[in-house]
Amino acid sequence: MRYFLFSAALLWAQGDIEALWAQRDNPEKAQEAIRLIEASLAQNPHDVQQTVRLARLYYLLAEQTEDKTLRLERYDKAFKLCRNELAHQVGLSPNAKDEEIVKKAQKAQLPLLYWGAASIARWGKHAPFRQKIQARSTIRLYWDRVMELDPAYFHGGGYRFFGGYYALVPAITGEQDVNKSKEMFEKCLAAAPYYLETKVLYAEAYAAHPKVRNVTLFRQLLNEVIQADPGTDPDYAPENRLAQRKARTLLEQEKELFEAD
Repeated sequence: MRYFLFSAALLWAQGDIEALWAQRDNPEKAQEAIRLIEASLAQNPHDVQQTVRLARLYYLLAEQTEDKTLRLERYDKAFKLCRNELAHQVGLSPNAKDEEIVKKAQKAQLPLLYWGAASIARWGKHAPFRQKIQARSTIRLYWDRVMELDPAYFHGGGYRFFGGYYALVPAITGEQDVNKSKEMFEKCLAAAPYYLETKVLYAEAYAAHPKVRNVTLFRQLLNEVIQADPGTDPDYAPENRLAQRKARTLLEQEKELFEAD
């Protein structure tokens, strides 16, 4: 009887997780999903699907967090969840070096690799300058492996990252290249034109870049996002809805973004 009740409770919680997951662009729903998934992982700590979902939830919460310290904490939490489980999946200790872990990652581990890479990249974008520079080699380590395994994974994710990377990496690194940025964004749009975050980042990182300042392209990309159908695919519809909110915010910031330095 006790086992039956426990199993029924798990099934009930799983149903709640699925309903909340479909609304993960809502911060309140995301936080409730986090609570349930963390409880689930306490019972089954190496459930890869739930680990990836938990990381994505922390990532999405960070995307909508105004407090800078809390935002960085959430990106860092998402990164460490993926990194530590990736280490486990490839047979290494969490204390292993990132180079060892990433080198052993294969296509079967792409979800963990990708969301770890996405999270540390966002952390680097918002971190103080010195920490941003220090994290660059680790960020490249993860993303270079994503590109080796499948640059089109998660709706053109590798191309999307490098589109932003070549535009936003500090000039002091010698890697900033707006032409490469545009090339990567165009490859991403060719791979997954329905994924709206690509156009948001294209507008923010490339079109508004001080070396580009293409306000026509900026407006075009963001208006296309706002006018698009976000779709119903559970893998990306919530991200598309969030992208539409980001697009509206960026349009409101146009004057600020295009002011001469």
